[in-house]
Amino acid sequence: MRPPLLTLLILLACAPPELQARVFVSLAGTLLEAEITALTGDNVTLRRANDNLPLVVKRSTLCKEDNAYITRWVAENPDKTTTPAASTVSAPAPAQKYNLLCEVQSSKSNRGPPDGGQRTVEISYAFHLHNREVQRDLAGASGMILTLGKDATGSGGDLIVLQKVHFDVAIRAQSKIVQSTEKVFLSYYQGQGPRTGVLPHGYILFILDAAGNVLLSQSNPVGNTKYLKEIQAINEVPCVIDRDFKPQPNAQVPSGYIEF
Repeated sequence: MRPPLLTLLILLACAPPELQARVFVSLAGTLLEAEITALTGDNVTLRRANDNLPLVVKRSTLCKEDNAYITRWVAENPDKTTTPAASTVSAPAPAQKYNLLCEVQSSKSNRGPPDGGQRTVEISYAFHLHNREVQRDLAGASGMILTLGKDATGSGGDLIVLQKVHFDVAIRAQSKIVQSTEKVFLSYYQGQGPRTGVLPHGYILFILDAAGNVLLSQSNPVGNTKYLKEIQAINEVPCVIDRDFKPQPNAQVPSGYIEF
């Protein structure tokens, strides 16, 4: 009969290696627990910890800490790293599409004397996100919402970023989730003379997959969804931006007219 200690050593030697899982963070703020299995050029192949399925993401979409980890992994796993030849490099695969629908409900009240004086606007948004796929669940995605205001004087083209909300998105097939923003109270003065204060201007919504590809974008007023890169770069809120969504560092936020 084989000694128990020898049997245990044989079992340990034959056991599969433990997954070296890590929580990867995309530039969009999405979290994903996974293990690196291969690297081809800028494409990182990950094995997701929750279901062991492969996922290919662009290295350039990950945070700098993850890129430093990938560099160390390449040095330790040269046999799993390849550089595609120039003649064989193909165009990146298109983002996987989902049949998503967003219905927006705004809650807005405007209180104060109609003939002049101070008025207060209370506004919030509720985003009803529907996954209309028959069988495919949506997981590992992220959402980003901007709530916008503007100078009540209307003297310039600058806007005010009142809120920037990040949230995880996971929706089962034929289901929906609701993401709401916090209430914002804006005040302005109207009557004789120029109007002063802050007025609501609208919202912007993005839904991104784990690789940073846009699955859904929506805004009111329309046309603001083309500024994804500029919006992702906004770090401090509230802040003043121009109509190209670039922060105006020398502009002062009219915080006296904004309350959360």
